[in-house]
Amino acid sequence: MEPANADEFQGYDTQYVRMGNSIPDWTAADRHPKVYACRKPWLPLSRDARILDFGCGWGAQLLALWCAGYKNIEGVEIGQEQAAIAQRAAGGRVPILCANASEYIKSRACTYDLIIINDVLEHIPSSEALSVMKTVCDALKPEGRVVVRVPNMSSTLASYSRYMDITHVAGYTEWSLMQLLDQAGFENHYFVDNSGGWDPKSWRPWAPLRGFAVRHLANLLIHRFLYAARGQRPVPTCIDYNVEIYSQKQTNVRMA
Repeated sequence: MEPANADEFQGYDTQYVRMGNSIPDWTAADRHPKVYACRKPWLPLSRDARILDFGCGWGAQLLALWCAGYKNIEGVEIGQEQAAIAQRAAGGRVPILCANASEYIKSRACTYDLIIINDVLEHIPSSEALSVMKTVCDALKPEGRVVVRVPNMSSTLASYSRYMDITHVAGYTEWSLMQLLDQAGFENHYFVDNSGGWDPKSWRPWAPLRGFAVRHLANLLIHRFLYAARGQRPVPTCIDYNVEIYSQKQTNVRMA
């Protein structure tokens, strides 16, 4: 997370655990990297790509990138306790800096191939979000990518996501995320499907519903019914708990 005021996150490790997070186990990841490796569609083709985790928390995403073979990676976290936990867990494998990521990248124009912003924008006032994302755009190389994940305000659980944490100050749908990215200098937006989907190969006799995406199907039907009943347009294409999007820096974007 990357709030405007680091003081808001004093003692946040307790809340972080309450929300289901655990300290990444780098030792186990070193033994079984394939199990922990990131497999997202937004990954750069080159393992030498320079990647920044903007607001890295305890470093779970950094661990997944490391296990996927990306070593030119770094994390920035504004919360002192959060950064300290991430640094201890990583054990020097990855540089993790305690700093305001927005300020950190202002002097790093055209530096990164990929910047990951997971579970961060909801902590930043909407009045500041555009400025932050323009700074992110400037820090990317030409045709570099940004990845953003936030709680999905199109979900029926949006209120729970929005108010489960007092440091959440903004909310986004897929539409407002694209609007923000358009204005910040990004194009070619793609959404990541994290539903699990249909996978009959994972079926087992002792788990007869596994692989049939029953939970995803039920969630989809509920949302389609609710949006149809209200006559809401446009209907969201993403109804997962979170919405995850990746976009490319515009080829004609003007550097600040």
